[in-house]
Amino acid sequence: MKIPLIAAIGLTFQAAAVDDLYKFKVDTTWTYKRLENGVEKKVTARVAAVEEGRVRLEWKTFDKEGTREETSAVTWSVVEGILTAEARTKREGEEDQVLTFGLLKAGSKKDDTWTTPLGNWTHLGTVEVAVPAGTWKDAVRSRLKIGDDTKIEFTLVPKVGLVKIEIQNDAGENSFALTEFKEPKK
Repeated sequence: MKIPLIAAIGLTFQAAAVDDLYKFKVDTTWTYKRLENGVEKKVTARVAAVEEGRVRLEWKTFDKEGTREETSAVTWSVVEGILTAEARTKREGEEDQVLTFGLLKAGSKKDDTWTTPLGNWTHLGTVEVAVPAGTWKDAVRSRLKIGDDTKIEFTLVPKVGLVKIEIQNDAGENSFALTEFKEPKK
């Protein structure tokens, strides 16, 4: 009887840890500096809705002059034990583009690996991360490897969310770094 209770408590703590990485209140906002092939862009994200364990964000990309280039709907949730983001981008005259990726397996530890349809993942452990919005010692980092030439590292902080993305491939290096995080006024 004690073993199932201990297991249930352990699963609760694991779920809570993953929940701290993506569950935020409506109107929570993030602003990122994005560098893509040396070109700087601004990305903003705002929680638009929270429904049944799913957090939907409005994700907007602007050029350096402030002109909006694209808008995406990004939904965060836990699917089959993996923290998953689904990005749906609309561009005029084109079909919606949908990209789904599982960033972190609940309960995983440093050097654990898992596979998703997009590629192979590795939990890189807890690290200290510094971005323009601040420095955190408890950041969790994971790496997605797609084929032989693309690596994407995601860095998330409990109670803050996604703070950094680093992309390396044949086209060069691209990155996102959090410049501002705001929780909604109560």
